[in-house]
Amino acid sequence: MTPNPASRILCYGDSLTAGTSPPLNELFPYGPHLENEIQNLMTFSSLLSTSPPAVVRWRGLPGWTSSAMEEYIDDPNVGLRSAVNEVSNPSLSLVIILAGTNDIGMLTSSALSGVVDVKKAVEPILNLHRSCLECDSFIRTLAVGIPGSAWQESNENARVLCRGMNEALSEFASDGSCSSGRVSYVDFPSEFERGSCGGRKWCGDGLHLTPEGYETLGRGIASSVINALERII
Repeated sequence: MTPNPASRILCYGDSLTAGTSPPLNELFPYGPHLENEIQNLMTFSSLLSTSPPAVVRWRGLPGWTSSAMEEYIDDPNVGLRSAVNEVSNPSLSLVIILAGTNDIGMLTSSALSGVVDVKKAVEPILNLHRSCLECDSFIRTLAVGIPGSAWQESNENARVLCRGMNEALSEFASDGSCSSGRVSYVDFPSEFERGSCGGRKWCGDGLHLTPEGYETLGRGIASSVINALERII
């Protein structure tokens, strides 16, 4: 019997997908931790008997907003749609999208900025999901909620915008008429914290994760990834 090919997963996003962790120069993407945790959890999942191991790859673009990701969606080097289309035999099973942190910073950084239109702010992220669904009738996507940050703690508009964007992502996933039932949502697994407790997971810049934080991220969303994969099989 010919074994089924591995489920292929692509993580796409900004520096939180790339694994930026200042002041360290090395990258610490959550992708490898996600792959390892999926294997661990599959021991207790029905997937073990029906599916081979998952292979996780990632493309992180530090400093990029979701609007820029949408603009360059077909770029052969950085584009999401190009990344999805170049994978075949088998094609991708799931695309995980974690974006929006830089959008919030850009949209609320001006001293003159007021309340930002949530619908306009989140639309580029939704379009990234839509583009994946259009590429393949079997592909699914997982939206990871935008995490908190030091900037959000000090800026109410940023905090309100983050909450509104996450609510919009969750609603998009739950609305089958919009997502065709192929989009899932999961909250970011770690609350932003300062001090000794949060310092183990968050860098001093109040934005990026420590290596331990990226491990927590990968492990924290693994069960949601498995649930999405089980819906495919």
